Order: sequence, then C-alpha cells, then structure tokens
Amino acid sequence: MEGFQLIADTPPRQVDQGRFEFRVWPRVWPHAVILMQKYWPLVGAERRSDVYLVTTRSPLCLVKLRGGTLLERKQRGRDIAALQCWTHESFGPFPLAPPVVRALASDLQVAGLPPDAGRSPGQLVTCLRTQATAVRAVPVRKSRLIFRKDDTRLEICRVVIAGRPRLTLAIEDSDPDRALKTVDALGIGHLPNLSYGDVLGTASLLSQSRYEGFQIEQPQRNTP
Repeated sequence: MEGFQLIADTPPRQVDQGRFEFRVWPRVWPHAVILMQKYWPLVGAERRSDVYLVTTRSPLCLVKLRGGTLLERKQRGRDIAALQCWTHESFGPFPLAPPVVRALASDLQVAGLPPDAGRSPGQLVTCLRTQATAVRAVPVRKSRLIFRKDDTRLEICRVVIAGRPRLTLAIEDSDPDRALKTVDALGIGHLPNLSYGDVLGTASLLSQSRYEGFQIEQPQRNTP
C-alpha cells in the first residue's frame, strides 16, 4: 500500500439516514483482502490522521476530529444481525457555534465547555484535557484503500494507534441484506464486528499495557 496515489473519495454528507457497517480487525492478512482487490473497483485512496474524542460512550456515540480539523459524530442505532447501524453528522469547519459546543458536551458527557472551546480544534482538545479528564484525545493515523459497487463500500485500512499498527477491513451499505451477503462473500463473518469506538474505548484505557492481544467486550444491544 506504500506509494499509492490519492484519488478523491466522495466527501461525507452533513447528515445521513444511517448505514450498516461490519468492521473487523484481523491479526493476519485474510483472503478477503485478495477478493476485494480482485473483484471490486478501486475508487479512492487516502492517508490522514484523525483525533477521536474517546469516552465510555464511544461504542455508541463516536466523536472525532476528521483530519484533526472537522468535527464529526456517529451515533449507533439498532443493530441488525451482526451489523451495526450508524448515522453520521458533520458540523463543518471551526469555529463552532455555541449550540454545537453544548451538544458536543452532552455527547461527551462533560458538565460544560466554555464558549471559546469551539474556537479551534486545538482549543477544544486543550479544554477537554484540562476540564474533562474522562475524555481521551486519541490520534489515529490511517492509510486506506476504498472499493465500491453501487451503494456497497469496502475499505482496507492500515491504522496506527498509540504507535502500534493494526489492519482493519470494513463493509458499509445502506441495505442490511446486501451487507450481510457481502460479509458472507468475503468470508469474514466469523470475526467480531468492532467499530473504532469499540476498539479505542478499550485501547485508550489500556494505553500503558500491551495493545496486541487485548480482549474487547462488546456493549449489549437489542436486536429486532
């Protein structure tokens, strides 16, 4: 994956209606990687560093600074089978409006943030560091390839968290039946579906421990 060229992917919408996701973190390169590259059209490639604002709620409400500059939130809805359903909202560039800062404080379960917390990404992280010690700002470096067929989106991504590299593969689709068929076609249904919120919520708490081999317990969810 070294040396690939940047191909613009579709920019995120401000608010979406929810998409079904299946993300795995294999410890070795699975056969699914070969299948993706062989049968799915490559539509994008990207390198960037995000900053996740991690709390105990991150498996259900995931907040990040995309590229370190744009505030985004993903809210987890009702699971279907092994799939997680997420809605996505982007708040645009800084400075943030006071209602956005108040909503962010609620998302992060912070008693309150001063109005100037939304002045810049750096100011926000500084305020959280000094006033909300339960919130962890976790940088995540990503190098990813993006594949797409119609409304089905696949991702192969190398990430670096706390200096340690990991591999993650993801399927995203607006149709849960189609997403489940893709999971089966790639042969990854035996692996646990873990979002960034699931992984970072554990990794941040164990930042002084060995990252490889940690066990993650998924939050209990009701399924229809």
